[in-house]
Amino acid sequence: MKLCKLSIFVLLLNISPNSVAAVGTITEQANNPASIQRSTKTLTGAKGTGVEMEDAIKTSQGKVGITFADDTKVQVNENSKLVIDDFVYDPKKPAAGKLALNMASGTVRYASGAIAHNNPNKVAINTPTATVAVRGTDFTATVDELGASTIILLPSCADKIKSIDALDRNDKTCVTGIIDVITDAGVVTLDKPFQATRVESRSLAPLKPVTLNLSLDAMNGLLIISQPPELKKAQQEANKTTVSLLSQDFLKEADLGSVLAEQQKQIFQSKLAQNFLDQDFLANILTLLNQQMAEDLNVLNNTPKGLLPDYKASTGVKASVDDLSVQLCRNDGSNMQCVTVNKNETSTIYQTQGSVTIKNRVNSGAGTTITLKQN
Repeated sequence: MKLCKLSIFVLLLNISPNSVAAVGTITEQANNPASIQRSTKTLTGAKGTGVEMEDAIKTSQGKVGITFADDTKVQVNENSKLVIDDFVYDPKKPAAGKLALNMASGTVRYASGAIAHNNPNKVAINTPTATVAVRGTDFTATVDELGASTIILLPSCADKIKSIDALDRNDKTCVTGIIDVITDAGVVTLDKPFQATRVESRSLAPLKPVTLNLSLDAMNGLLIISQPPELKKAQQEANKTTVSLLSQDFLKEADLGSVLAEQQKQIFQSKLAQNFLDQDFLANILTLLNQQMAEDLNVLNNTPKGLLPDYKASTGVKASVDDLSVQLCRNDGSNMQCVTVNKNETSTIYQTQGSVTIKNRVNSGAGTTITLKQN
């Protein structure tokens, strides 16, 4: 009985925490090993090292291949970075599996495993500018220093044929899957071998797919330095389309100016829909106000003992009366002239602007004389 307990204890000691938490293993290494950033620790990512969720695998002068528990294979090429965001897999519950990877920089190649084959919707492959929806296939993603992404669909036999020129269309063992490249502005589908698209920003739609005539080695490393000519041409055509759309006179093409004018005419046929800020309407309102003001003042000046017996609104003088004072103002278009006197005062006011002189008496006007002049 004691021997049995001892054996179990020794077995538990031989199972390291790293192997329990590992979701995959570095199964290939060329030249320098990668570095693995795990929380606050930096580990050496040599062949045989386990990788865990939230690990960031970064290469410099070397590349590594990672095989996940569901047989998903990822190759992280030179000067590249891959982050494992999420991984869940149970062979007994294949539908419950999920995989999320972030191809942060450089070139990373992906080959689907059991999770993508069983439930493609549970696989999320992201770059800084795009999301790749996988339907069981191989592809590479290259992210440049500005975050732009170049996505290339690969046939399953890409390692053997090296380039599109060597592709045997009748080889049924060499299959090409389908991927969707998605941004906030649109989606493109890649379904032919060596078909590619480029994404500058998540706010822009991916470029129209083109077929590249490049070797696999060039796809793995040279795209960061030099964009393929096929993609350059597609980018130029996309730019021309954008410029053409921006320079298009949509009002002219659709004659929307005439349409809007006709709609406006129909609207104004209804008095209830009249624009009360219309200039003629305002002019009519001002005329009515002046007339009303003049009528109000006439109550004061229709008799010899009126407050402003000489006042006429047509002279351009504006009168303001309150409980204590009377103010007379005139604007000739260039100058403003105002005078204020006590309401109970008797005075005569002469307002001269240029060649025009306006006389107004306050009460009888027998007291003070006030003369204002503006040349």
